[in-house]
Amino acid sequence: MTHPDKVDTNFTIRDQIIKIEPSVQEWGIPGREGIVHRLDKQTSGLIVCALNEESFKDLQSLFKNRNVYKEYICVVEGKLRTQSGTIEVPLARSSKNRIKRQVSSEGKFSRSYFEVIIENNEYSKLKIELITGRNHQIRSQMEFIGNPIVNDILYGAKKVPTLNENQICLHSKKLKFKFLGHEYEFECDEPNFFNTFQNV
Repeated sequence: MTHPDKVDTNFTIRDQIIKIEPSVQEWGIPGREGIVHRLDKQTSGLIVCALNEESFKDLQSLFKNRNVYKEYICVVEGKLRTQSGTIEVPLARSSKNRIKRQVSSEGKFSRSYFEVIIENNEYSKLKIELITGRNHQIRSQMEFIGNPIVNDILYGAKKVPTLNENQICLHSKKLKFKFLGHEYEFECDEPNFFNTFQNV
């Protein structure tokens, strides 16, 4: 998990930041010290954190103003109707399940670009550029177009017997941004369990 919540008290990224740099507790948002942006606990991959207040504010501003390139990899059920495109839908908290997000005319605008990397009749591996950063954005968008992320039961996918409930095929693959006059690019590979589905 990125930071603690009322239900899960396991060791989090936020706890690790405090361990590395205890001074974040003097200026950080209580419970989220040093956390610039978040990932769902089911989502693997890159996340940006800060160890001093000035960097925290500057990095948060980059994300808020959409000056960060955010690339995700996911494996979804089935084939998409097109090989690439843009998904633009308004997202709001689900009226039936408060944990979920759903497409709603009263929701906030969300936008993602997608490209099919490889596919077969069962699965498709996608590259997704996240433009807005709504909660559960990719997960809810994929459910909306009828191609839920593999093992994402909350968003309509079938349960995969070999995976646990916190293993879904969604991964924060690449981040690029300019910070303090320097260009930064970070990239990390997907977890091993992706291999079962992405070699389609």
